[in-house]
Amino acid sequence: MSVEVLKDIRKELKELRRLYKELVEKLIPTEQPTPEERKAIEEKDQIANEKELMKTLGKTNVHHKDQKKSLRKT
Repeated sequence: MSVEVLKDIRKELKELRRLYKELVEKLIPTEQPTPEERKAIEEKDQIANEKELMKTLGKTNVHHKDQKKSLRKT
């Protein structure tokens, strides 16, 4: 294939992508997030550690793996 043919194919692919994008936008309207959703998207997430997670799930007698090692030594 010549370089010219490849350029034409690339140009046609770009056009097809543009047309497909327009079609999808017409068929599936995009919704703006609610203020609550926007806040959740933009805020930095808080990460719970294993102990907090197990407490929340009601698992009160779960030991961390480092604690198990120290319990075995005693």
